[in-house]
Amino acid sequence: MGDSSVGVWDSVLTGLRTQIPSTSFETWFADAQPLDYADGALVIGVSDSVKKGGIERRFRDTIEGIAASVCRQPVSLEVRVLPGRVEAERAVEKDNATEAFAAVTLPLNPDYTFAAFVRGENNRLAVAASEATSDAVGRNLRKPYNPLFVYGSVGLGKTHLLQAIGNAVIASDPSRSVVYTTSERFAIELIHAIRNNSTAAFRDKYRQVDLLLIDDVHFLKGKEATQEELFHTFNDLHGNRKQIVLSSDRPPEDLSGLQDRLVSRFKWGLEADIQPPDFETRMAILREKAAVRELEVQDDVLELIAKRISSNVRALEGALVKAIAYAELERQPLTPRSIEGILPKEGRRPRLTVLHIKEEVASHYQIPLAELDGASRKKEIAQARQVAIFLARELTELSFPSIGREFGDRDHTTIMHGYSKIKALLADTPLLSADISELREALEARYSLVR
Repeated sequence: MGDSSVGVWDSVLTGLRTQIPSTSFETWFADAQPLDYADGALVIGVSDSVKKGGIERRFRDTIEGIAASVCRQPVSLEVRVLPGRVEAERAVEKDNATEAFAAVTLPLNPDYTFAAFVRGENNRLAVAASEATSDAVGRNLRKPYNPLFVYGSVGLGKTHLLQAIGNAVIASDPSRSVVYTTSERFAIELIHAIRNNSTAAFRDKYRQVDLLLIDDVHFLKGKEATQEELFHTFNDLHGNRKQIVLSSDRPPEDLSGLQDRLVSRFKWGLEADIQPPDFETRMAILREKAAVRELEVQDDVLELIAKRISSNVRALEGALVKAIAYAELERQPLTPRSIEGILPKEGRRPRLTVLHIKEEVASHYQIPLAELDGASRKKEIAQARQVAIFLARELTELSFPSIGREFGDRDHTTIMHGYSKIKALLADTPLLSADISELREALEARYSLVR
């Protein structure tokens, strides 16, 4: 593996972090490794064939686009399953041992530390509680908050804080057992375990730990079997005085579609929210992001970005990366005037419509928008249409007849069938479930929902 592949892949990862939801990034790219870059071909390795197929289908164009802008030439992507990981994947499928599940644990990002987290009035309680929690676990002290429930909108740093807790615990005592996962990953692993009669190994993985970190528990909505398993995992860990840290986009009392007894346990400890950063905090975040990249960016440039972007940290970083890349590619100095036209103009988020949903789904599945209203029965188009119908029903207040009018004047019974089919498939189709979670997060980040 040459240095060039590492540099290109690091740049791609930076771009991906600003373009896709954090849960999607962790699920698909946390353990991806650069293998080679030569003659416009970038080769990466992943842990299993599911990730290989998912990255090729969902993210190829995005990755190749980012890599091309970095390398200033067309770049093609090749994804390989890493040698040695194939055996682990087969072991999971055959229920060989607990070690098979350990092989697919999501790794902690070493860059997600408390030192790298910019503090402000918007996140003071969440940071203080996270530090106290990591200290207690690392030194095997009485847990001050169990569970710690961190909540806030998309892109405000929840994933960073959760992983900072894990990194701090391991730094304090490497013998501590720490598992970080997303709710989606937890659900997918449970499905595999049930199919392969390996639930004992699954439970050993999640119940024999000192610290369990679960990101985005709001995505457990409607996943009854997964909620049941998490309920018992929670009870087991809490009863043995092991630490649990959870994140969500809303407080426990606002989590619809989750069992009451599970929500009640989420409220046993401390709820700490993260709000959008104020102007001073946004400036501090931008200075930190520029320093990490060893870039000198004038304050007037940072001020323009901080004034334009107020919603979340991920959007701030994305705007900074875009401004820097634009200046480099256009060979212009990085000034407010040079980047004025490329920065987004934030305001009140538009209310979500069915058209927005259809546009997001068509883009995700890389099909023409018109096909969602058309008569095609091709499998990939029919499923994309049903996914859009499902999301329209879940995320808007429209009735089935009203949704039918939005999809080429289809009869409401057809709409009901499409909705029911997707809802039934979610229980045991991990990739479809991941698709819908990713689409839902992207829509909720971009639009205002009325439900």
